[in-house]
Amino acid sequence: MFLDRQSLWHHLRRWENLAADADGPFRLRFGTLFVADADAAREVLVDSADKYLPQSGFFRIGPTPLSRTLRAEASRELLTILTRHDLRASFDIDSALREAGDSRGRLRNQRWGVRVIRRYFAPVMAHRRHREINSLIDAYVTSSIIADDIVGHAVRRSHRSVPVIRAGIAEQLERLPAPGADAQDLVDVVLGLHGELSPADRAQLLQRLVLSTVGFTGVTLEWVVLLGLRHGYNGPSVRPEQVRSLVKEALRLYPTAWRLARVAAADHEIAGVPVHEGEHVLIGTHALHRSAAVWDEPLDFRPTRWEKPTDDQRRSYLPFGKGEGMCPANGFAAKALEHLGHLVLRDYRGEVRLRRRKPHARTLLAPPAGWTRLTRESQPDRRNRQD
Repeated sequence: MFLDRQSLWHHLRRWENLAADADGPFRLRFGTLFVADADAAREVLVDSADKYLPQSGFFRIGPTPLSRTLRAEASRELLTILTRHDLRASFDIDSALREAGDSRGRLRNQRWGVRVIRRYFAPVMAHRRHREINSLIDAYVTSSIIADDIVGHAVRRSHRSVPVIRAGIAEQLERLPAPGADAQDLVDVVLGLHGELSPADRAQLLQRLVLSTVGFTGVTLEWVVLLGLRHGYNGPSVRPEQVRSLVKEALRLYPTAWRLARVAAADHEIAGVPVHEGEHVLIGTHALHRSAAVWDEPLDFRPTRWEKPTDDQRRSYLPFGKGEGMCPANGFAAKALEHLGHLVLRDYRGEVRLRRRKPHARTLLAPPAGWTRLTRESQPDRRNRQD
């Protein structure tokens, strides 16, 4: 609905303010019902989920999600391959950061985190097994995830390039034999799904899995490092449990998935507000995470609040969604962020320069434009620094 706008941040802030003054769900000026409290969100996502059209941001063809059976199969296979690969042991943070930087050693916001996470998850994508598909995935990350979903400077060009990349992936998938019993990467996951799915359908599913794996996690990594450096959570003494709280607080204050959208399949009510079939419901994750009714000093960055969160805070915290539409790999994404965040914040000093003060919101909620320059404290003894 705002495809031609560069950033939606001012809309998000306005909706947060409206939610703070509202007593329950309310309608935005374009008619969408806005939900910003935990009980109503749970009603939409879990308790009354059957009153909404099936939804999946990861396993769908166009706007139509795969069947429940296929979604369960795909989720199971995705978790299996993530478990199979020892990503920590195979990843070199130093070379990944060098590759993500520009000629002056700067890591440009709204780009560098995606590039680092793309490399981190490379073994579960296509990597060495499918060279052509691997190159097409890189092109998709650059021309769509970064250019459109994050930056938003190249919407029209992105809309031209994505179908071309998808057609190229579909052509490569059509040449590959059916995978064996043990899926090795995301290519095997989409090829092995049962049902009447065309190569183009499977190519689209692969693109969506790349977006969810690389895009959302990469942007959050930028937030974790930016906030960690700015608030003193870096240096040799930083502990993994501190970074764990930092990741949670970064996802609270700046949830990468800033909204969860649903379409009503039947007339019903949410917290006493009537909803009609076909109406859109928007759960504002950012508003839930910034509610003064739930969080003390909600706009302050305070990782220590996660040492003893309240029940209300746990229920109001939805960075990965909830119910059937919840991100199937949320546990692995959080672990990757904790691991990489700890490596960077422990071993590097950082300089942050921002060209703007406000976050950048499109499909994903990203840090402001600017850059970070990282300098290693010292070369670690890799034999004694196994994380």
